Amino acid sequence: MTYSVFKSIKVINPATSLNDVSDVVVENNKIIAIVKNFKQEDLDDKRPITSYDCSGLVMSPGIIDIRVNIGKTENLILTQKIAAENGITSMVILPNQTPKLNNPSIIDHIQRQSENSSLPKVWVYGAATKDDQSLEMCELGLMSEMGAIGFTNGNKSIKNSLVLRRVMSYAAMINRPIIQHAEDEDLSGLNQASTTSIKGEMNEGEISTRLGLIGIPSCAEVIMIERDIRLAKLTGVHYHVAHVSTRDGIDVIRKAKKDGVKISCDTAPPYFTLNETKLLSYDTAFKLSPPLRSEDDRLAVIEGIQDGTIDAIASDHRARSKDTKIQPFSAASIGASGIETLFLVTMELVNKKIISIDKAISLLTVNPANILNLEIPSLDQNKNATFIIFDENIPSKIDKNNLKMSPTPFNGRKSFGKILGTFINGQPSFIHNDLKVKVEK
Repeated sequence: MTYSVFKSIKVINPATSLNDVSDVVVENNKIIAIVKNFKQEDLDDKRPITSYDCSGLVMSPGIIDIRVNIGKTENLILTQKIAAENGITSMVILPNQTPKLNNPSIIDHIQRQSENSSLPKVWVYGAATKDDQSLEMCELGLMSEMGAIGFTNGNKSIKNSLVLRRVMSYAAMINRPIIQHAEDEDLSGLNQASTTSIKGEMNEGEISTRLGLIGIPSCAEVIMIERDIRLAKLTGVHYHVAHVSTRDGIDVIRKAKKDGVKISCDTAPPYFTLNETKLLSYDTAFKLSPPLRSEDDRLAVIEGIQDGTIDAIASDHRARSKDTKIQPFSAASIGASGIETLFLVTMELVNKKIISIDKAISLLTVNPANILNLEIPSLDQNKNATFIIFDENIPSKIDKNNLKMSPTPFNGRKSFGKILGTFINGQPSFIHNDLKVKVEK
């Protein structure tokens, strides 16, 4: 095996608050040194050295994406490869796939299928209930033994209060978080058991009225969060709100944190960059769940990121076929691809000086690990050499024609930042042509 040396690279390591230019030396799958002015004679032997010229570049822990829909099991390997190209070294998949992740054997199968030391690590959420009506709890303990790191109904809320209480109580006993898609589906018109066939299509307000689309009231989010917080207090579980999108929801979470509730939350790039006015085009790429909200809600999401109410940013990746998105708006599928744009759109917050780059990296790496009780990623001596290399200053533009998954709500969006390398267990999982490499004897 050769040594790998990353010369003159800015190392950002939120776990130790390091932000400094150094030379990083990797042997096999471990970081063996982070030093100034590395010299080859500092090594004990004369094995070849793979040297990377990293002047002006940044090294950070790899992204942990805690909300990924793969749709079908056969999409897993492809999703892993695309994730690696975009700086994601770990991802957590939701149970809303085919087959549904609602029993131990399926979770074990997913874990075995995804085992590849050169591709992003795959973690799994187990389904909280066996069906979408939330009437029967799954085998949480057995799924946890097979590797489930949390429980959720993914893109559906856990709506039966008694069942949710039981799920929370059991999850608290085995120290696993409950992740909630916070939406009152009856209020949103999304409950299949509802007596009405009317389904919410976008955020309720003046624009939905003007467009003639069925509105989903923003209070559908906070109503669910408020109920769940009471149950979280009752059971002592770690309660996590996924893709929070409204001012009211964020305010309630902020208060719950101050009151000592064991609560965390994440958001996704559409909710801090876009608002409901995008729907004026009737472009189905903007048909998301939760729906794009008002400008005031968007600003509230940014405030929540700034003050720490929002703990993490996830891609909320949900790729859809073009056939299901070219339908009329009401019939089109819900969701959009996210893993290819997560890093770049998050970097907008840095470029616009909304948050520091250190905080942005924390929101994508250390904080997600904390939420799910995973090993905290750290760039330090004797630590696993899993990291990304990127240029924070290079101009980039998102072009839907260049993406491998569709659709995207960010087509044409400009920012700064580009992933140049993803290293997993010391080995290159992805290297861009712009990353200069040479082998020295």
